[in-house]
Amino acid sequence: MKLHEWTAATVEPGDGPPEADDWHAVDPAAPDEFAGEHAVAYRTEFADPREDDERALLTLRGLYAHARVWLNGAFVGRHDTYFTPFRTVVDPDTKNELLVECRAPEDRFGGVFGTELVSERERVPGIRWGASVEGVPEAVITDLTVRTTEADEEVGVNAIVTIDAGSDLDGRVRLSLQPEGSDGASALTQVGVQASAGERVVVQGQLSVRDPDRWWPRGTGPQNRYTVRAQLGRHERTATTGFRSVDYGPDGLSINGTHVPVRGLVSLPGESATDIIDRAIAANATLVRPYGHVLPESFYEAADAAGMLVCQDVPMSAGALDVERARLVARTLAGAVGHRPSLAAFGVRDDAHGFDVTTEEADWRVLRSTGDGDGGAATATAAKTSLPDDVIVLSIPGLDTGADADDEAVESWMLDGHASDGARTRYVVPEADGEATRARRAIGTLRLSAKPFVTAFDPSGEGIDTVEAAFEPVAVILDDTAAESRAVVVNDTPETVTGEVDWQADTESGSLSVTVGPFSQAVAGELDASTDRERIALTLVTDDRQVEHENER
Repeated sequence: MKLHEWTAATVEPGDGPPEADDWHAVDPAAPDEFAGEHAVAYRTEFADPREDDERALLTLRGLYAHARVWLNGAFVGRHDTYFTPFRTVVDPDTKNELLVECRAPEDRFGGVFGTELVSERERVPGIRWGASVEGVPEAVITDLTVRTTEADEEVGVNAIVTIDAGSDLDGRVRLSLQPEGSDGASALTQVGVQASAGERVVVQGQLSVRDPDRWWPRGTGPQNRYTVRAQLGRHERTATTGFRSVDYGPDGLSINGTHVPVRGLVSLPGESATDIIDRAIAANATLVRPYGHVLPESFYEAADAAGMLVCQDVPMSAGALDVERARLVARTLAGAVGHRPSLAAFGVRDDAHGFDVTTEEADWRVLRSTGDGDGGAATATAAKTSLPDDVIVLSIPGLDTGADADDEAVESWMLDGHASDGARTRYVVPEADGEATRARRAIGTLRLSAKPFVTAFDPSGEGIDTVEAAFEPVAVILDDTAAESRAVVVNDTPETVTGEVDWQADTESGSLSVTVGPFSQAVAGELDASTDRERIALTLVTDDRQVEHENER
């Protein structure tokens, strides 16, 4: 039973249930009227959902940020990681009142929601992803956490099952693994479980599989996935995962031993989960980085299905100092999304690894990092060391423009190139006439620098055409850094590319032959053109594509 009809009020948190005189009907996912408020209480009523069941399971998703929950005046729990569901087993009455108090972050772990990069409306404490109550048996599985494992030739899944026992329990949890969409199981096992009435226990089991079908990123292979099912009596819970290996070295990112160039989009809150993936596909991106926040499960499901890689930020804001909180948030996040095959890396905001050199170059600001700053290094280290060893963990910068204006970040294109040794270059293209053209050129310059991990942040979210053109898997780019301008072809595909580069500079023109190996770049040749030309247009023509690049001074 979904809980739909809510009222809400601004409250002052105390020791007991919050009280208010003025309650308003709201959508708890987006209560516009409470923008700017620190604490908001939500209440709803529901009937007993049980029919043949003995108990009821209450689930609240997206509780942001610190929450306390009461049912019929009795306190039933608290929660402070919005990206995991709050679940508790209750014994409801015929008619019930649910009261949920949500407070804004009281630490620096609200991530992007603790900054001015999102609107006040999006920062309102609330129940963002829905609420439900359902009848369940005496023994209920409240959580299933899974992680794939690979060691030598052993491949499998570790499953951690949390069980709430309403009465004395002596039974077995049945675990199974099967290809998604298939009726047959690839692996089966059973795990014994014992609990006293009212006890919550955790059991763990392992499923091994020989030669599983691998999950591949978009364009490199199929997105094979598996369903893990945990059953206890007539109650069950499932999780979807996939088998893939991830490596990050001098040549960049590899999935299942195959190089995957990273052309990433940085995304702020506000888009639907499916819209983000659709926009990334349209932009020729291979990766999405949700900046400073965690999205609902539907986003990761869509990424898994589309073969879109994800760099998942740990939701930390600048200046976070609570080391134990950093460890808890990182571990909880790993449990929530670590089983997703689309997860390529975790990103940790490290204030000790910021930009400290700023120069002006070719119509944009250039920031370079040497990683010797100071700030929240201990907190970042705590988060990094609490994340799994089998997933890449990157030091990720905030949206620092290298300028004094705090709000310039939301008005500037941020274009980042990351090298595996931790070195980074950022191009900041401020809002002005022609910024989309300059952003495209800046992305091209980053790709020429052979940075294996390139991401783009478009402040408007509307520069899809610009990013699509700049992120072409096979691109022809003007290199103005040499003594003579030259055309360079970048090939992000596993196939050799052969073709002709036609160039035109005002009234001058020419043609250059080029052959580029897989995942590499090659100079097609220098342009025999006057140095004072105002416009240079490049066109790469191969057997199966035509790619254009235009440069205006």
